[in-house]
Amino acid sequence: MMDQYEHRAQHQHRRRYHDRRQGRSQSMGDLTLLDLVPLLWQRRGVVMLVFVSVMMLAAAIIPRWGQSYRALARIGFVSEVPITASDGQGAAERLETRMAAIRGSDVLTAALAVLRGEGVAFLPGPERQTSWISLLAANASALGYQDWPQTSETEQRELGILRSRLDVARIGNASVIEISAVDRDPFRSQQIVNAVIDSYLWQRETDRKQGLRAQLFETRDQLIAANARLETAETALADWQQKAGFVEADENRLMLDRIYALNAELETARRDLERAKLLAEGRAQARSVEELLALPPVANHEMVRKLAAQYDDVRRSYVAMDQRYGPKHPAMIAKTGELATVKTHLAEAVALAARQIDLDLRQAQKQHDVITAQRDAWQARLSDRHDRALGQAVLVRAVDVARNEADMLGRQEQEFRASLAAFQSDTMVMQSANLPEMAEFPTRRDFWMAALLMALFAAVLAGFLRHHFDQAIGDDDDIEHRFGLPVFARTPQVSGSEKAPVAMEEAVGHLGVLINILAKTGAFPGKAHVTCIGSAVTGEGKSRLARDLAISFAASGFRTLLLDGDLRHPTRMGKFDVNGDFTALLAGDSSAKSAVRQNVDGMGFDYLGARASVPGHMATGLIETGLADVLTGLRAEYDRIVVDSPPILSVADAVLLMGMADTRLMLVRRGYSKNRDVNDAIGHLQSARLHADGVVLTAAKLKPAYGHADAPVMGAV
Repeated sequence: MMDQYEHRAQHQHRRRYHDRRQGRSQSMGDLTLLDLVPLLWQRRGVVMLVFVSVMMLAAAIIPRWGQSYRALARIGFVSEVPITASDGQGAAERLETRMAAIRGSDVLTAALAVLRGEGVAFLPGPERQTSWISLLAANASALGYQDWPQTSETEQRELGILRSRLDVARIGNASVIEISAVDRDPFRSQQIVNAVIDSYLWQRETDRKQGLRAQLFETRDQLIAANARLETAETALADWQQKAGFVEADENRLMLDRIYALNAELETARRDLERAKLLAEGRAQARSVEELLALPPVANHEMVRKLAAQYDDVRRSYVAMDQRYGPKHPAMIAKTGELATVKTHLAEAVALAARQIDLDLRQAQKQHDVITAQRDAWQARLSDRHDRALGQAVLVRAVDVARNEADMLGRQEQEFRASLAAFQSDTMVMQSANLPEMAEFPTRRDFWMAALLMALFAAVLAGFLRHHFDQAIGDDDDIEHRFGLPVFARTPQVSGSEKAPVAMEEAVGHLGVLINILAKTGAFPGKAHVTCIGSAVTGEGKSRLARDLAISFAASGFRTLLLDGDLRHPTRMGKFDVNGDFTALLAGDSSAKSAVRQNVDGMGFDYLGARASVPGHMATGLIETGLADVLTGLRAEYDRIVVDSPPILSVADAVLLMGMADTRLMLVRRGYSKNRDVNDAIGHLQSARLHADGVVLTAAKLKPAYGHADAPVMGAV
């Protein structure tokens, strides 16, 4: 039985997926022109909104556009150096700099002054009136005088307008710049271009001449300073040569030889001094005659060597007699005295030789100091001679440098004077500003036609996209074919029509009849039939449908209970008793009698719900552990139980409630519910091995009832 159910659920899921893919491909590829008209009529609100929006935007923009005329001229530059392939980057950078200068404030300010003189103004009315002080300030700024008053705010605005109408561009790879201006008056566009070109040529010529004069004056000042430095250097050289005197040529070599010899002697004296210091340290550390005898100068002393040999002979004789006679023999006593005498003499000789070590150290130190002093004296004499020779060379070099600098600056001064005398402009007008004969932009009529076509296209495209990407479920959609579930009922939109309540009552009545038929074949004969109403998301009207269905059952004479299964956001109908509610009943802290509200608001059915919101994990735990026992007890007390469940995609409580129900209804709201949400909710139920029995479409359009053209009825399908 379970395998057949799983096979059926998988088959329905694959069929829905195939239908969605097929429906999308048909909507994208099989749409014809005949289908476009009803589609646009269905989406007429979006189409009209987009069309009117585009036309209003065009009505706000097109009147502001007028016909504009463009005048242009070209100026070329004579290159100062040949432009080669390697110098192409430098030429391009120079042209960019000149283009920036044309659009600069200095050139445009001078052009504004020229245009004012010709009666051209960019601001209407009183804003274009300018005093003669402002004109003088503009001309002074163009000439480079910074002490004049600054331009006013009006002139800054005119400067910005002029810059916005001006266009400067390079022509190909040549040293040619094209200057153009746009204006609604063709004569004024020509005047703007001529004023800008004249101002730039005048300013460039003035700047180049001022640059040559500044370089000439600077070079002349540098030449005067260079001549003064040359005279000072020559005087210093003469004084030095007079004071230094004559120095023999071989004297330097002889002094170096003497210094080298003294350095060699100093190295020998240093080694002797180090050796003497080591011997002195050894003498200072010696604590006995034997340690002193270990020092080479003491051991090699003639007297010490003789006494040491004598001491060794006496000692050997002493040892031999001691073995023969013993210590108390008269010969041994005499030998002992002789040995002590020789040892005393040896100690005195060793002390004498040790004192000689100190004398040798002082002698070596004195020798080292004497040689060092001689070497330093010779080095001082050599350094003094070297300083005299070096000072003379430095002065000679300074004289040569000053003379070369003076000659170079003199040549530069002559070159600048010649350039200033033969000055020629490097800029020529290659094409004068023309008078535009045709407008640059189309007429307003063309703009209106383009706007109309654009509005129609945008409206059609918006309607098509709205239809294609709309995920909301419509009244004409084949819901049964799309979701694989039968449609049990279509309930109308309650508000907005006087006939809607009657249609709602009849549709809910038909739905109740269908549920009564299912109850006769249910799994609990003789007990209450549980109907659970669920939806994918919130706001689809399941609580209202559950209440209306409970009213319909009660009106038919069934003992009916409306069970609010949403513990997180309960509806809280009727007046609660202090002894219990649905939450306490699930937890086992209350009885069903105290938790159920009898005949809520006189509507004929009982109500069971939570008094307050319950946190998520607690609500799921209560339903999972206590719902089965609660429903078992309630089935014996009622004929019909309607369960209002929370959204399936929001919490797991809805799946648990659906699992306990006999009939499971999926609520779908027209124009609000999304296809993907409903499919996801059905997938959630199938994951829990549950299957929805049918679909109820709410907020559907009213349809005429059978047999009465003016009596709208919404019934079960």
